[in-house]
Amino acid sequence: MGQEDLAQVLGVQRPQVSRYENNANDMPDYVIERASQHFGVTAAFIRYGDTDASMAKVVGLVGAGGHVEAIESPPWRYIEVPASWHDAIALEVSGTSCWPIYEDGDTLAIRGERRLEESEILGRMCVVETMDGLGLVKRIRKGSEPGLYTLESPNAPPIEDVMLASARPVKLHVSR
Repeated sequence: MGQEDLAQVLGVQRPQVSRYENNANDMPDYVIERASQHFGVTAAFIRYGDTDASMAKVVGLVGAGGHVEAIESPPWRYIEVPASWHDAIALEVSGTSCWPIYEDGDTLAIRGERRLEESEILGRMCVVETMDGLGLVKRIRKGSEPGLYTLESPNAPPIEDVMLASARPVKLHVSR
């Protein structure tokens, strides 16, 4: 990438990019954040070459209406997660469907393949997929029979006796 293109990404003038190349310690935090978001690396990586963290791509929006809406085109956004979380993805909360636990613009990280492990999900906030294809963020409780679950929201009545295709606990919550 040339200096002119990089300057546009960072929101600075081209001569400033040249100064940063000669002395990266002069980069202000907002420039480091823009660079980390654009290149999908941690701010610590840009500052120090630190690789003890990783970045999870925000791949969808979750909100009222009972679905996860995929984000299919750039500009991508990332959140910092532990380096061992190589399988993490992130979702951005849209609207107030999870308020007051999660607010509009917050980001949630989940890990692993789609699965359904009761020992991991009961009593926890999870990103769930119902058998009829809805994607939701809900607290999971046992339903009235084995294989059925009650889905709880902080600001809506529970949805009882739902069959789930998968549920993955929210592992990290980043406030906006």
